Amino acid sequence: MQADKDLISVGIPFFNAEQFLSKAIESVISQSYDNWELLLLDDGSNDGSLKIAKDFEQQDNRIKVFSDGKNKGLGARLNELATLSNGEYIARMDADDIMHPQRLQRQFEILENNPNIDVLGTNAYVIDENNLVFGIRYKNQVGLSKVEHFIHPTIMGKKQWFLDNPYDEKAIRIEDAELWYRTKQFSNFMMTNEPLLFYREFGSYYYPKYIKVLPSLIYLNKKYPLDKFWTKVLVLSSANIPLYYIFEVILKSSHLKKRRSQTIYQSPINYIEYL
Repeated sequence: MQADKDLISVGIPFFNAEQFLSKAIESVISQSYDNWELLLLDDGSNDGSLKIAKDFEQQDNRIKVFSDGKNKGLGARLNELATLSNGEYIARMDADDIMHPQRLQRQFEILENNPNIDVLGTNAYVIDENNLVFGIRYKNQVGLSKVEHFIHPTIMGKKQWFLDNPYDEKAIRIEDAELWYRTKQFSNFMMTNEPLLFYREFGSYYYPKYIKVLPSLIYLNKKYPLDKFWTKVLVLSSANIPLYYIFEVILKSSHLKKRRSQTIYQSPINYIEYL
C-alpha cells in the first residue's frame, strides 16, 4: 500500500489505561495539524480502556481501533502500527501522555524541510498523575541535535523506515533502545529541543519496570554475543542503576544530565499553562 503523502499516522498502543487514555486521545484531536489518522491498538486490556477507545472511534472517522484480545507487548503493537498505517509518517505516544497542540505540525515541518532525517524526536515536559508539570527532560539545548536515542513516545518518522527496521518483540521493555542501537550506524536520528509532549512519570512504576527488563537484557546478550555494549548494560542494571542513565552514559549522549528531568519550578504547574 502506497503511503498517503502528508498524512500522519498516530499510534497509541494501550493496556489498561482507562485513567489517562481519554486525555491522550483528546490531545491528538486538538492538534493544529488536522491531516492525521489515529490508530488505537489495544493490547488485551481488561479495564474500561477498550470502551473508551471505541467511543472515540464512533465520534471521529479518523480514529480506528484495533483489538484482538491478546497481550503481545509494545514492540508487537508498534510493528502492527507500521503495517496498518496509511500515512507517509508515523508518530507515536503512550496512552498516559499528552501531546502539545503544535506537536504534529512542528515535527511535520521539520521532516519535510529535512528529508534526510529518518526519525525525529522532541524534548518533553514531565508531568505527574495530576497533570502537573514538574520538570523538563533536557534544558539548555537549542535547535536540532543529532542523537542516538530518544524519549520514545516523542518520535515521528518515515513509515518506510519503520517497515524496514521493525522492533525486536523479544526485547521487552527496551525494544526502543535495541532498535536505536541496531540502526544508528545507517540512520539519521535528530531531536528538536522544543518540548512537544507532556511525558508522564509518577509513583513507584519504575522499579518494577527495571526488574522486568532483566530477562530482555539476558536475551540481548545472547543475540549479540560479541557486543560488549549489552554486557555493560546488563551488569549496570543488575546493580540497580536506572536504565535511562545507563543508556545515556554508554552511548555518550550529548544530552547527558545528572538527573533524568530538570526541575523548572519549585511548585508544579498545570500542563495547560504550557499550551
